Amino acid sequence: MRIRLQWLACALVLVPALAGAQVVAGVAAWTVGRGSSESGGQPSQNNAFWQDYTLGYTGSLLDARLLKYNAEIAFRTNSLSAGGVDYSQEGNQRDLGYRLGASLFPARPFPFYIQASRDTIDEAGDYPSSSGIRGGIAVPPGVPMPDFRTRNTSLSTGWQLSVPSLPRIDVGYRKGHSVVTGGPYLAEQRDEDLHLGVSKDTARTQHALRYQWTAYENQISQAFNQRLSDLEYVFGATLPKRSRASARVGRRTSLSLFDVAVPVGSQDTGAYSPPSRGEVGSTYLVGTLNLEPNNRLSLDLTGTFDRQDAALVTTDAKLASATAFFEALPGLSLNATGTFGERGQQLGRDTISVITRSGLAGASYRARVRWLDAGVHYAAGTGTNTTVAGQVGHTGSWAGRANLSVSNRWLSVSGGYGRSKNWDDILDYGNFRYERGQAAVQGRAGRVLLNGSWEDVLIERGRDLTFARERQRIFTATASIRVGWGSLLSVDAGGFRNDVVTGRDRSLFAGSAFESQLWKALHLTLWGRLGETTATQTGLDQRAISGLAQLEYRLRFFNFALEYRYNDQDLLSGDLANPIKFRGHQMLLRITRKFGFTL
Repeated sequence: MRIRLQWLACALVLVPALAGAQVVAGVAAWTVGRGSSESGGQPSQNNAFWQDYTLGYTGSLLDARLLKYNAEIAFRTNSLSAGGVDYSQEGNQRDLGYRLGASLFPARPFPFYIQASRDTIDEAGDYPSSSGIRGGIAVPPGVPMPDFRTRNTSLSTGWQLSVPSLPRIDVGYRKGHSVVTGGPYLAEQRDEDLHLGVSKDTARTQHALRYQWTAYENQISQAFNQRLSDLEYVFGATLPKRSRASARVGRRTSLSLFDVAVPVGSQDTGAYSPPSRGEVGSTYLVGTLNLEPNNRLSLDLTGTFDRQDAALVTTDAKLASATAFFEALPGLSLNATGTFGERGQQLGRDTISVITRSGLAGASYRARVRWLDAGVHYAAGTGTNTTVAGQVGHTGSWAGRANLSVSNRWLSVSGGYGRSKNWDDILDYGNFRYERGQAAVQGRAGRVLLNGSWEDVLIERGRDLTFARERQRIFTATASIRVGWGSLLSVDAGGFRNDVVTGRDRSLFAGSAFESQLWKALHLTLWGRLGETTATQTGLDQRAISGLAQLEYRLRFFNFALEYRYNDQDLLSGDLANPIKFRGHQMLLRITRKFGFTL
């Protein structure tokens, strides 16, 4: 018995020694809100009371360089009462969540980390939507509102190996899942990302293996559903006598509702590209031998195997090409390419295979004079395709682009425009037209900062029954200015538009914000935002205006905030005959208490 007591006493003495510094921290917040709203022509008043409690714990085992871990639990509750002239509503929300994480050997060349979280949100009665995925569920007017439950889970983990004598390894994985259930309604969203990289460099060789898997799915708004899988191995070697060899082999699959822009002239030495909307796969093998007899002349010998699969369409190519680059004058370079091989195309059950011969020649010029940088490029080519039956068809291509940039210490402006066209008498997807314009601006003068970008892309593929056309336009702009001491005024705007034969998707937004440190403990925040989204394929039409004004005061461990919110929203979904209109105002008073101590 005495021996057991001695072992227990030793254990009690050693346990504190095994644990490193341990920190407990948390937040308690209480919020009172009062507002008014109008939905479907029915005015109402509402009162709300939020409670928010978060408790976190961080520590280490023996030493912070060995293992660091953390845990956090959060509980939130909110009760809402609303009513109008002849009706009343009651709703409440409860949110219980946790987060766990650990980091093993964080300061060593082989760290490993893992983080996991889960939240369960219950919304009962007539509680309004609290998230984007929940807000996407449109309950028709007059239909009783069911109780909703939202579950959000996420998991992320990663490991790295960075030892000079070993290959460098980088592995990371993240998964997120949100599901909303309530009565007959269901909404679900998933996102997943996995990446793996292995590389090793020596004095004369380079090896790199890369794998990427990304997926995003949303059952309500499918416009941006995407999946991507990309596996690639790259090898490079420096050879004697100013030569170099390289090889790339890989497999890439993707799923997207939007066509993907490709560089100008990228079809000259590979398989013809089918439409990249929908599910597309690509398998490729490229080997290149580069020779540089002198500083002005370069020769490339390239062998290519390329196969691309899309819905009802398959294209492939087995090609050998030789390219010469010659710098005729400073800034002026000439290039020529000759290609021989076999191309194929399968449309449904119709298969065509041809022997292709083509030549391409071009020139590029770039000049830089102080703050001005300009460049132009043009290339054109011709060739023939011969089928097994002896039919001969002509091919041709041309591509041109120009770019100009102006920059100094205060302002940088750049722009470019490019066009290309390929045509083929036999293979449908040898007919391709691409057009792209882009511009960007970045400026800084004293307290003013300006950024903006614009891009317009047009893609046309195929001919007759295989013809497809898509146009994408994207722009963003931001500007900010510092006003006095501790104040910042900013504005931003942007938009996206995608036009295809089957529909149009458009999104526009604009907003402004103002932040000011009125006093060392008094902070003012103002912001407003306007957004509009239209998706003809999914029947979604949404317009929203929102604004916020907040006055915040900090006193030691306490934080006091007075807040006003405004929301104006019109939503029309494909299954609703009339839009849902909502107008709301709300005043909030929030008190927050932070605490923390070390064990």
